[in-house]
Amino acid sequence: MTGFHGRLGIFELMLMTDEIRRLTVTNADSGQLRKAAVNSGMITLRQDGFNKVKQGITTLAEVLRVTQDM
Repeated sequence: MTGFHGRLGIFELMLMTDEIRRLTVTNADSGQLRKAAVNSGMITLRQDGFNKVKQGITTLAEVLRVTQDM
């Protein structure tokens, strides 16, 4: 019985598309991978947080705090 109760996660999921696979095999940098993923429809961690702010689930301050280095 350890951990947190009532916490909410924000998530980012990058699906392995053909373009992402090609970039990975050619050792592309993380910026190129991220750009390709976003162009393929990936919702970023910060965007997921903003969506939860709009729904009234969390606060803008909390999203900015946990995604400050994004």
